Amino acid sequence: MKQPKMILFDYGGTLIYEPNFSPFNGNKAIYPYISENPNNISLEEFSEYLLNLFDEIRALRGEFIEIHEYHFLKYVLEHFNIKLSVPIEQAEWIICNGVSSGCMIPNADKMLANLRQNNIRTGIISNLCWSGKALTKRLNQFFPKHEFEFVITSSEYIFRKPSPKIFDIAMRKSGFSADEIWYCGNDIAVDILGAYNAEMFPVFYDNKNIPNDIHSKNDPYRDKINFEHLHITDWNELQFALSKK
Repeated sequence: MKQPKMILFDYGGTLIYEPNFSPFNGNKAIYPYISENPNNISLEEFSEYLLNLFDEIRALRGEFIEIHEYHFLKYVLEHFNIKLSVPIEQAEWIICNGVSSGCMIPNADKMLANLRQNNIRTGIISNLCWSGKALTKRLNQFFPKHEFEFVITSSEYIFRKPSPKIFDIAMRKSGFSADEIWYCGNDIAVDILGAYNAEMFPVFYDNKNIPNDIHSKNDPYRDKINFEHLHITDWNELQFALSKK
């Protein structure tokens, strides 16, 4: 383990978590923006179709491939012959905030400030159907003083973690070699094993006080972390680890 020149982060459950996550509320949020609805599709019909279709696509996409919210929403709107009063980019943001407004992970802002002070560059790799622009807007809400060098969402790069391809793109964008980069995430299967297989140094953010379903998913993979990594439960611990380098 050597001092990193850059640290990359996962988004959900790592820097920001999403309490009261509800895809139905996202569909409910965009429904008032329907300007043409010739078949009088109700909110319940609209939402049920979206949720079922997403489950169907998720089953088909496999472990490594992502879909984009733009394409998904475009298909649904044309399926029902519905039109919106707002551009699809704005619709994405309305849905995103309807699903969850998000909350900052404790001490994430202080940790990022410490990285700035130490001239350690940062970026994001997230498995997300939202666009990079939408995720950047969300990050700027919570970390207005911090600028990530780049924000990579799987929706815009085809591949999902743990595919080495999405880590490789981040490495190439950084200009560093993989062994000069740390990757922080809360999911063992996609973040920790993914980063390790991409030859980046993995940092496992394991805060069980953050509500999500990742911890139960992680349990079967814990015995597979038989390689060097950093295991932390609070972002203060990352600052402490870096100060010892």
